[in-house]
Amino acid sequence: MVAVIAALLTTVSPYTANAASQAECSIWLCLPGGFPAGCGAAYSAMISRVKHFKPPLPAFSSCAVNPPPGSGSHMTFDYGPAALIGEQRTCTGWSMWGGDGGDQCTQWTNVPAHYIKGTICQHNDNGSEPPGCVATKMYGDVFIEGTPAGPTFYW
Repeated sequence: MVAVIAALLTTVSPYTANAASQAECSIWLCLPGGFPAGCGAAYSAMISRVKHFKPPLPAFSSCAVNPPPGSGSHMTFDYGPAALIGEQRTCTGWSMWGGDGGDQCTQWTNVPAHYIKGTICQHNDNGSEPPGCVATKMYGDVFIEGTPAGPTFYW
């Protein structure tokens, strides 16, 4: 959530923030995380706003900025569908069974649930594609200067 807000804060407008202060705009990033370390100024700004009978956060549009590339704070995002593959138990070892030449699984491995970005589940009479797909979700990634700002968020 914080990453999505950060992306929107920095990609909506090419102009400098219009809020009273940077600390006030930081409230948008810090409040969803419960004001973690490094958010003291944002917390103080929020308390000050409330004491002066203002809403706890400034208008979202007043915090929209998009600094020039190379400034270290240019943010972008990517999103799309993601296929959720349920946890599966797969055979990783086989042995011959009886005289009829049949194989029997002798070793199993648990494959944890995971996502495949850019893919949707397709269900038909033969099962699902990709195999083991249980649902199509959405994903979102936020980048700062092209580097991921945090883990992928799925919903």
